[in-house]
Amino acid sequence: MTAATVLKIEDLRTYFYSRSKQAFIRSVDGVSLEIEKGEALGVVGESGSGKSVTALSVMGLTSAGPGVISGKIGFKSDRIQKNLLQGLEDFVKLTTRDGKIMGVSKDVVGWSGTRSA
Repeated sequence: MTAATVLKIEDLRTYFYSRSKQAFIRSVDGVSLEIEKGEALGVVGESGSGKSVTALSVMGLTSAGPGVISGKIGFKSDRIQKNLLQGLEDFVKLTTRDGKIMGVSKDVVGWSGTRSA
């Protein structure tokens, strides 16, 4: 992050499990962006394209499991600088095939416990 960067998102992925489809739905898949101090960002797209889920993921408000599964969200203010997803990799196991995510298991309770600490 540069000195002027306040929010930097790298390769954010948020998936949800669909019982009816018996599969993971990729709501956000590889979003990256950077916002500097004084900038405004508008996010546009079709209905269902992941705009709201991206915002909810950044704020830590995804309620359905597994929710955010990978990426980095760097936040910086005058008083704080941190990766909001620090330690996430300790609670998520991804199953991949040919470079594609085929399965996700996440210790939601464990992950939630570290975020509130």
